[in-house]
Amino acid sequence: MDQGNESAQTTMFNPLSYVLQLLASYGWPLVGVGAVLLYLVHKLRPHYQRWRQDLEDAEYHKDPDKALARMQAIQAAREKQQKLLEEASAKALEEQQEREERRRAEHVAKLQQLLKGDGQRLGSGDDYLPLSGGASTSSYRPPKRSACARGGCGR
Repeated sequence: MDQGNESAQTTMFNPLSYVLQLLASYGWPLVGVGAVLLYLVHKLRPHYQRWRQDLEDAEYHKDPDKALARMQAIQAAREKQQKLLEEASAKALEEQQEREERRRAEHVAKLQQLLKGDGQRLGSGDDYLPLSGGASTSSYRPPKRSACARGGCGR
C-alpha cells in the first residue's frame, strides 16, 4: 500500500518545479530571446503605427462623410474644452476679486479702529506685569560653580 502511495506522489505534476527546471536548463537562451523581442518591438512600433495611420487615412479618403464627421467631432470637443476653460477662468477671477475686496475692507476697518483709538496697547490692562515673572517662567536655577568641581578641594 505504501509503494502505491509513493508512486502517486512522484507522478504528481508540480508546475513550480517544472518552471524552475525549465529556467535552470534554458535560462540564458530565454533571456536572449526576450531581449531580441524587446528590441524588435521597439524598432517596429513606429512603422506599425504609421501603417495603421495610413490605413485609417485611406478609409477616410474613400468615405469623405466619415472624415467630415470626425472633424466636426474634434471641433465640438475643442469648443467644449474652450468653454470649460473660460468658465473656470471667470470663476477664478471672480474669487480673486472677492478676496481682494475682503482684504481691503479688513484693512479699512483696522485703519478706522486705529484712528478712533480703540486698538489695544501693551500695558493697558491690569494683567500686564512684565517684570513679575508670570506663570510661564520656571524656578530652576543652575548650581553655583565651585573650585571642587575642577579638583581643587581635596589637595
